[in-house]
Amino acid sequence: MPTTSSLKLLLELAQQQTDASAKHLGKLNFQQQEAEKKLNLLLQYRHSYQSHFQNFTTTGIDHIEWLNFIAFMDKLDAAITEQRQAVLHAQNKRSAGNEEFLSCQRKLKSFDTLSQRQQSAENQKQIKQEQKILDEFALNSFYRNASSVKES
Repeated sequence: MPTTSSLKLLLELAQQQTDASAKHLGKLNFQQQEAEKKLNLLLQYRHSYQSHFQNFTTTGIDHIEWLNFIAFMDKLDAAITEQRQAVLHAQNKRSAGNEEFLSCQRKLKSFDTLSQRQQSAENQKQIKQEQKILDEFALNSFYRNASSVKES
């Protein structure tokens, strides 16, 4: 069984690793949320621009304005497609970060369990040792009392 100091060191390292992993997962969650916000803004902007343009077309629109609208919508759709990929990438990174965090937590729990078992074994050993000392003391006391009774 590992020594107390080496197990304690492993437990501390596992705790540090879990803390770092949790912090990293927090950053990944934030990045995913930001990517999703940006995508939603692009989608809202597209909807708003399309609605505005439809209102504008009721009064009439020339060919150049129509071409500009089509070109702009194509660029906006390309940006939306790119942002959807960014959201998907951020989700994948967050999932990987979550798996890493869970792995670190399992490792920490394992070391903690080992540490508790070792502490329990040491406590049992100490209890047995104390009981042995008490038994020897009681036996010696009994023999002294028995000897003094025989002499009287």
